[in-house]
Amino acid sequence: MTLAIVGAAVFLLHRYIAKMSWHDVRDALTRIPRWHVIGAIGATLASWASLTAYDVFAVETVVPRKVPMAMKIFSGATTHAICNALGFHAITGTALRYRMLSTQGVGAADVARIVGLVGFAVGMGFAAVTCVALLLEPSLAGGWGRWLGVGLVVAFALLLRWLAGKHDELKVWKFTTPVPSAGSAAAQIGIGIVEMLGAILTMYLLLPPEIAGGFMTFAPIYVGAILAGILSNTPGGIGAFEALMLAAFPQEQRAQVLAALLAYRVIYGFGPFLLASAALGIYEVRHRVEKAR
Repeated sequence: MTLAIVGAAVFLLHRYIAKMSWHDVRDALTRIPRWHVIGAIGATLASWASLTAYDVFAVETVVPRKVPMAMKIFSGATTHAICNALGFHAITGTALRYRMLSTQGVGAADVARIVGLVGFAVGMGFAAVTCVALLLEPSLAGGWGRWLGVGLVVAFALLLRWLAGKHDELKVWKFTTPVPSAGSAAAQIGIGIVEMLGAILTMYLLLPPEIAGGFMTFAPIYVGAILAGILSNTPGGIGAFEALMLAAFPQEQRAQVLAALLAYRVIYGFGPFLLASAALGIYEVRHRVEKAR
């Protein structure tokens, strides 16, 4: 599947970009309003703060009161920013969290549980935003959007009802993991909506208004492109995300869309990656100095 998605992405990108003039892309970059860029940075901060909150909830669920709040925030923020750029979240995310949380006495099995809960929270965020989009725009999914949205609401209600019962852990074969309370899960669903809306708004603000269209119309395009990027397993979903975004617009608009994509990669991907890498480097130096004393 990965090879098929990457192959299709390379084919489409070559086809689309070959028909573009880089002068048009450069001009489109310079025409992005400054206030839109500032708004995109703000939306990025809201999205990354929400992703960090996933880790805070997950760590507190698995190893309550064992890890200081500062470490939970630092571990979550740096891990998400680096994993988003490098891809292979299950590998890079587990390794980075273990590197930091193990200094607080958290074992490998508990780190795996934390990674699982974070992944579950991210999935709930996708589902929650999809649910909102289907309820507000029932014309999506061939006119069946509202019914699908109601189905997701029922699924969320059943999940919260199950968590509200006497269930403090989930067992899958020989693996067990603590599960969040109903209140914690409901909070994470709300955080997931904020996280996804922040990510979507970042890209939306960088597109010219006449191209982007309505926000609720654009949201499914973005979510589909993100899912394609995740399935491709390329670093940051690069290639598949861009190919699907470009495919959603006509050829005469693709130079402007590509300019927005380049700005989006810098603001939402490259910028947080650089900051997180620098912070992790400083942490490593300080950690080694303290151990050497």
